[in-house]
Amino acid sequence: MFEVFESGSKISKSDYKKRLPELRAELLKTQFELQKKNIPLLIIIAGVEGAGKGEVVNRLNSWMDTRFIETNVFQNETDDEKNRPYYWRFWRKFPHSGQIGVFFGSWYTTPIKNLVFENISPAEFDAEMNRIKSIEQMLEAGGKLIAKFWLHIPEKKQNKRFKKLEEDERTEWRVSDYDWRYHDNFDKFIYASKRAIRQTDTSIAPWNIIDASQRRYRDIAFMEILLQKMKAALNKNGVKNGTKMPKTPELHEVAQANNILDQVDMSPELSKDEFKEIYEELSLEIEYLAWQCYQQKISNVIVFEGWDAAGKGGIIRRLVPTLDAKIYRVIQIAAPTRIEKSYHYLWRFWQHIPKDGRITIYDRSWYGRVLVERVEGFASEEEWSRSYHEINEFEQQLHDHGTVINKFWLHISSEEQLYRFKQREKIEYKKHKITDDDWRNRENRPAYKQAVHDMIAKTSTEYAPWHIIPANSKNHARITVLKIIRDSMKRALEERK
Repeated sequence: MFEVFESGSKISKSDYKKRLPELRAELLKTQFELQKKNIPLLIIIAGVEGAGKGEVVNRLNSWMDTRFIETNVFQNETDDEKNRPYYWRFWRKFPHSGQIGVFFGSWYTTPIKNLVFENISPAEFDAEMNRIKSIEQMLEAGGKLIAKFWLHIPEKKQNKRFKKLEEDERTEWRVSDYDWRYHDNFDKFIYASKRAIRQTDTSIAPWNIIDASQRRYRDIAFMEILLQKMKAALNKNGVKNGTKMPKTPELHEVAQANNILDQVDMSPELSKDEFKEIYEELSLEIEYLAWQCYQQKISNVIVFEGWDAAGKGGIIRRLVPTLDAKIYRVIQIAAPTRIEKSYHYLWRFWQHIPKDGRITIYDRSWYGRVLVERVEGFASEEEWSRSYHEINEFEQQLHDHGTVINKFWLHISSEEQLYRFKQREKIEYKKHKITDDDWRNRENRPAYKQAVHDMIAKTSTEYAPWHIIPANSKNHARITVLKIIRDSMKRALEERK
């Protein structure tokens, strides 16, 4: 999840200065429109310590009209708050109609701390997240606009910022013992934060995760997203008699984050002879491990997604000979049938979930909702945006049952894809593989690329991570995937002991 936001997104000083005046004017104008239409806005700012949450709050207050904005900092509970139900302290600070309330620290802070320092169990934490989700749904249903921001920096960046502040006598006071305790438990905080975001990232109150490594990018991205949310609320408020709601605008070009697919090293290669040598040994390992998983009743779900012509079928054809035919199924996913459309979109995938000890291989999957259905307009924005949370919940249930989940995105360059398309048109027994849909999808590659980035950012979890496989070299991609499957089976068997 957070790995996507560690790519070092940046904005040049000239682009920052160019965008700044116009953005400030747009924000102020939109704030006044919210105030006139009596729409209350709740802004929740959370994230990694040292990411600059306080700086963003200060910037927000300096850019907006402070007559209609109030910042609330929630730290230790007062005696007055301790004598009342926990959420009382938040309810009493909610913004009223036309006002903006900023929560610097919120109902997420204490549960995350408690999980990290083992003051509550994971089950108790999950129950708290469900309670929070219900509150946010209640607020939204009551007409409140909620904008949630998570500012992220990697562990090394946090360490560097803390040390820099301590080295300066003027700023050393800003780094507390708690900050270093946070840093020492960075991995635990990330785990708890992922768990919180995954469970509360809903269509009515989605999380907006921002790469905060560069201050200019952080501030512009935050304000751009906030402006979008405010404008969307005004559009929604103005929709009457079933008028189609305008599509949410994309981020202004200077505030777009680096796409995770741009970070993939496409250079790895593997010769045919090397492939044969490794594949022979690997096949025997997987065959043995798959049978052991069958004996131990450990099921496996393997998901293949990727660009058209990226080699999904080729990898599956190398995988299935390593498995006993009695224990696996390959499910090829196409457009839903009329009957399938009459159910929730996840229904048809539940039908093929493997029994304990068995393996289901999905050639395309439930991720079609946030890829092709999103890009081609087969699902509304509200439908595909809420699907991230639904998919995470679905995969969580599989994981909790003991199912091993492997998800692969096969990535090839645009040039390699074009080459493969043309080869398919030339080779008689491959002509059936190339369709008009493939060419149309290729024309929409930028939109699909953004959809893939969002998919990985929102659904790569600790229990079902995405593996992005550079696949320009077919042999290298096939071996890489098989090794990951082998290693996941090994871990599952070791954990079962």
